[in-house]
Amino acid sequence: MSRVATSLIVSLFASTALGPALAADWPMGNEPSFRPAYPVDTYPMDGSLDFEAGLRYFYGMGGQSFGSSGGSARDTSHALEVHGRINDHSTSTYLKGHIGYGSITDGEYRPVGTSYNIGRVGYINADFGYLPLASDSFSAGAFLGYMYTDESPENVGLITHGLRLGIAAKAGINDVFDINAEAAIIPYTNTTGSMTNGGATISDVSGGLYGASGEVLAGFHASDTFIIRAGVRATYLNGHVSSDQGEQYVEMFRWGPLVELTATF
Repeated sequence: MSRVATSLIVSLFASTALGPALAADWPMGNEPSFRPAYPVDTYPMDGSLDFEAGLRYFYGMGGQSFGSSGGSARDTSHALEVHGRINDHSTSTYLKGHIGYGSITDGEYRPVGTSYNIGRVGYINADFGYLPLASDSFSAGAFLGYMYTDESPENVGLITHGLRLGIAAKAGINDVFDINAEAAIIPYTNTTGSMTNGGATISDVSGGLYGASGEVLAGFHASDTFIIRAGVRATYLNGHVSSDQGEQYVEMFRWGPLVELTATF
């Protein structure tokens, strides 16, 4: 009996000593709580994404010139664009792009003076950007992008696929106005197609052009969901290409005003 009593007394003292320690490690309540597997600040933030989508009209003035043949084309164009943008505020990145297509309505071949009023312009831009310099009303950074253009007076022209490297900035004023600006170098394009100067057609064009582009837009926030913007855009390319008539020095440009109606959500 003395051994049994001694064992019971030792067990009682042990449970009394360990009880507070176990209580400190196990939360009080009906259900235990568990720590998250990842830090809370790595979860996606509510409202970190916003979207823009809309339409633009671009009035373009441009042309092509061919140094070796002494010919050039100058014209005006009217194009309608669909554009969109996704902003990720949690990573300070964005993805944006536009697709445009239009017609050439008034052109002239130089120096022969022959006029034309048909043709097409088509283009695609897609950019991925990072804006590390940011505050409540201003952001700035860099972007990497792709460009496609089809410049075809009388439906004969050059097609380019190019790389864009640039800087971008955006500023807001009292949640009513904004200014968006970007400038890019175009270090290389793959250029193919044909050219005409109102007489002979230069075919089998192939080579790489380079140049630059820029765009500035000022916006008015008509409501919480609609923005009206207006501005100017310009693109310039030049370089030497091969053709069925030998090497040609080519210049291409298009610039002009544009207006935009955008919805945000």
